[in-house]
Amino acid sequence: SYVILLITLLGGLYLAIDATAGERERGSLEALLTVPVAREHLIYGKIAAAAVMMAAALALVTASIAIALDYVPLETFGMSANFGPGVAWRVFLAVLPFALVGAALLTVVASFTKSYKEAQSWLGVVMLVPTVPIAIAGVLAVQPQAALMLVPSLSQHLVIQGLMRGDPLPASWMLLSVASTLLLGFLLAWLAGRLFSTWRDSAWPSPPSGSARITGWRVISTGMPM
Repeated sequence: SYVILLITLLGGLYLAIDATAGERERGSLEALLTVPVAREHLIYGKIAAAAVMMAAALALVTASIAIALDYVPLETFGMSANFGPGVAWRVFLAVLPFALVGAALLTVVASFTKSYKEAQSWLGVVMLVPTVPIAIAGVLAVQPQAALMLVPSLSQHLVIQGLMRGDPLPASWMLLSVASTLLLGFLLAWLAGRLFSTWRDSAWPSPPSGSARITGWRVISTGMPM
């Protein structure tokens, strides 16, 4: 479950960085702000793009695990894996809402950074946050409960573990996991939209020397004269 969640986050990590800190560092963000579109809609589009990439990464990792386990002789080690196509599909559906949480969270944090490297440093730490509940659950051998389905990442971990063990999980628990995760994702996306729409133009750092700075409809060269 840890690998599935981590690969899901990695799928949209660099897109989230490039769409925020990367554009800010290149100076192209100011040009984007001249488009006659509400600012919050711009950030929603960036979050949606990162979420799609995370969903694609999730699909690839679940399919890869399902295929790889068919070729690993686990029986020789006294082990077995219940990760056929049906289980892989249910795992994909259970974790899919987490892609929205990951995309919104990474985009919010990356929006506060001023360079690509700074965003990488911060997001490397932020990506550890979803693993904390999983680590605690592993140490304490936490069993699935309805209340735990309200904790994103932990609920996905417990659902994945239950599906792989073949333990029947109540449908209401699955709905709690999906609903709570989507709610957090939408709240983070709304927060990103609010922050993006209320920042003043003067809050954006100037582009590096040698680039073009766009103010309103005028393009002002900031480089050295030819």
